[in-house]
Formats: sequence, C-alpha cells, structure tokens
Amino acid sequence: MSNRLKKILTPAAWVAYLIIGIEIIYMISPFALYYYSTYGPSLNFLHNWPATAWLSGFFLPHYAETSSFLLNSLHSLGWILVLLGLALFLIGAGQIYYSKFAKKGAVTSGIYKFIRHPQYTAFAIMGFGLLLVWPRFTVLIIYVSMLFVYHWLAKKEERECEQKFGDSYRAYQSQTGMFLPAKVTKLVKLPALPASGLTRKLALTFIYFATLGISLMSTFGLRDYSITKLSVAYSNDTATIATASTDHDKLEKILLIALADARVQQRLNESNNRAAAGAFLNYVVPEEWYLPDLPLDEASQKVGGHHQPQNFDRNLYKVLFTKARLKTDDVVTGPNIITNTIGRTPLVVAHVNLQKSEVIEISTPPAHVRWGDIPTPLF
Repeated sequence: MSNRLKKILTPAAWVAYLIIGIEIIYMISPFALYYYSTYGPSLNFLHNWPATAWLSGFFLPHYAETSSFLLNSLHSLGWILVLLGLALFLIGAGQIYYSKFAKKGAVTSGIYKFIRHPQYTAFAIMGFGLLLVWPRFTVLIIYVSMLFVYHWLAKKEERECEQKFGDSYRAYQSQTGMFLPAKVTKLVKLPALPASGLTRKLALTFIYFATLGISLMSTFGLRDYSITKLSVAYSNDTATIATASTDHDKLEKILLIALADARVQQRLNESNNRAAAGAFLNYVVPEEWYLPDLPLDEASQKVGGHHQPQNFDRNLYKVLFTKARLKTDDVVTGPNIITNTIGRTPLVVAHVNLQKSEVIEISTPPAHVRWGDIPTPLF
C-alpha cells in the first residue's frame, strides 16, 4: 500500500472507529446505568433515609442457603443469562458492523431474520441475569425502566429505517418480531396503542407504572417466600439466620452455646446500655466459610468472593451478633425483624465448637464489610 493511500485511509479509519464508538455508547448507556445501580453510590444515597433504605434491600437470598433447590440455583442461573446475553449481543453487533463496513445495507439475515433488535434483547437478558445475581429492589426498578428506554430507542431507530429503506423495511417488519421471534409474539395478543400524540404518551406512562407496581408486589411476595425457606430461629427480639442450611434444633443449640458464654453476654449487655431497645439480627456461619457481605472477621474482608465449601466441619461455627437498625420504631418480632432491618451494627463474633458445647473464643467484628459502607444484603 502506498504512503499516499495510507494517509487517506488512516483518517477515514479513525472516523469509522469514532462513529462505531459513539453508536456503542449510545446503545449501551441505559444498560451501563442499570449495571452501575447494582453496586455504587446510589445505594448509599438511598440508605440514608428509612423511607428509601428498603430499596437497597434484597428480595431473594444472596449468600444464605435455603431449603429450596430453585432459590439456591438462581444466582448461578443469573450468571448463565449474563453470558448468554453477552454472546447474543456480540453476534448482533458483529453482523451490524460487518454490514456497515461492507456497505451491504440493512441487515435482515442471520439472527436479524428472526428479531429486529437482538442487541436490545441481549441487554434485557443480561439485565435479568444481573437482577438474579444482585436482587435488590432498586435494581428491579431500574431494570424495568431500562426495558422501556430500549423500547423507545428501538421505535426511534425503526422510524429512521422506514425513512431510509422505505417499503422494503416495512415488509421486513411484518415478517419479524421486534425483540422476540414473530412466532412467539403472535402467541400474545396485546391491544394496539395509539399511534402518536398525548394519548399514546399517557398510555405508555400508565403501562410503565402498572408494570413497575406489579413487579414490586411480586418481589415483595418473593422476599416473604424466601424467608420461609431460610434456616432461621426467632425469639422475642431476635432473628438468627444460618447461612448454611441447618435443621432448627441444631441452630438453636449453636445459638444457646454462644449465648451461654459470659463474654458474649457482656458485649450484648453493653450494646443494650448504649442504644435504645430494638432487635438483634444474628448469623450462624460455618467456621470455614468467608462471606465478604458480612462483617465477620478480617479474613472475610480480604476474600475476593464468597468461599462456601460444602465439605466443611459441621461442628465449628462462628456466630455473628448484630444490632438491627430498623425502619420503624414499632416493636417487631419473628420474620418482621428481617423485613424491617435496613442496617446492622456488628457487636461480637462467638466461635462455637458444637461437639464440645463451648465457645472457643470471641472476636470483635470489623465495623464494615469488605465493600465499606455500601449496604449489603441481609440474607
């Protein structure tokens, strides 16, 4: 290639890369906002007030095992959906940009033969996967909002394609589904919305808030169902969650051994003297487990992810006692302790040997988890 030709092509290549970069940012920005909401300053902002702190809470178990195989599988399923969505996005993007460089016009083959917006479908799949991995109420709200934004973007792009390609694109629209294959979308007959104007905007606004309301009510139900599947023991002012599935009698025994220790009682009494009456939210964790989401010990803070081996010693446990920060001033008992807790103050960790029925040692838990002040899941 001559130097002159290189000089001509190099700026053109940079312009092409710039255009592609802008398009990708434009396309991915709603998803990026959604992803960042799962873990960032927004959680701390919401957590400052009891009225909004519930939004940072979880409606599905995150690290605690349950008696439900389905609930225990959701976290892994979430990552599978993230990878599936990513693969779909790369396939769709590859077709689009190959067609642009080759100047082949509108892409209607490959995956686009069945779906007009596979990349937005990919973001929806990835987003749902992340919702299962980080099932916070605020993530759900932004996920639903992201879907509506992508619907708006898809409609905008289709109007542009209709102007550019005319009848050929309209024929393509009639044969394909917007986000799902046409055969799937034809199974569900939805009422047609007004084509434009204020009536359409009002209808879309109503659909958005109705979808959001139904989604939230469903997830509150999921949270309550999840709590019934936890290994948990209740007393008048205490809820104790076993992070590894444990029968009730064994859980009660571990807790009683910890509470019988004079050093543990002293720490708990000190906390009651310093603070107003409230509730306790405690955790029983296998000694070999490290959970960065719990303020247990320094080792847990150094772990990059969860370390939850299944062949752990069933006689050694650490019991984390925390003072629950509640969103209400009312007296709460039973499962209501879990649903009303919006924060925890760590008090003491008792290391229990179940076989010897004794507390081996106690330790002072760190003030925060590995993630600092960012609100962490309660179960």
